[in-house]
Amino acid sequence: MKINHPSLEQQQGATLLVALIFLVVLTIAGITAARFATNEERMASSNQFRNTAFQLAQTEIRSQMASFGIQANRTQLQTAIDETQANAAAEPDATLRQRFPSLKVFKTLAPLTTAPGLTQANQLRSMGKLDCASFGEGYSFDSYTCQQYEMKARSTIADSAYSDQTQGFVFFNLK
Repeated sequence: MKINHPSLEQQQGATLLVALIFLVVLTIAGITAARFATNEERMASSNQFRNTAFQLAQTEIRSQMASFGIQANRTQLQTAIDETQANAAAEPDATLRQRFPSLKVFKTLAPLTTAPGLTQANQLRSMGKLDCASFGEGYSFDSYTCQQYEMKARSTIADSAYSDQTQGFVFFNLK
């Protein structure tokens, strides 16, 4: 029995063509995987920056509120009332004014939290007086004056990720 071996000149190059197609498919799959990995890394980084901005804004609010516990810093609470009453011309919209008749404009506070690439913007406003006796009978709340405040903190990291946080609080002061 005679076996014919085709000569090199009779080869059609099918193996080469199939190998090239596989290489192209694998290259496209590799490029796609690299793009997905890059996008996922960007999303994770963005999420991390947003979470960091959130934590910094919360820290700033807590720091500001703790600073009001110091007697010397309580003047900021009173100036928030005084300044916002003097600036009554800069009224917010009518709906908000109807819900909160004593609503005042915000007073800017200096930031207490600092970090490289961090921008902090803090505002404080008086929301008006509160009836202390409404907190319950049997307590000595009628010996106090109660003032409602709202504090806003905006933390921005590297001019990209930011977080706006608002915290309301009531300040009790002896009559």
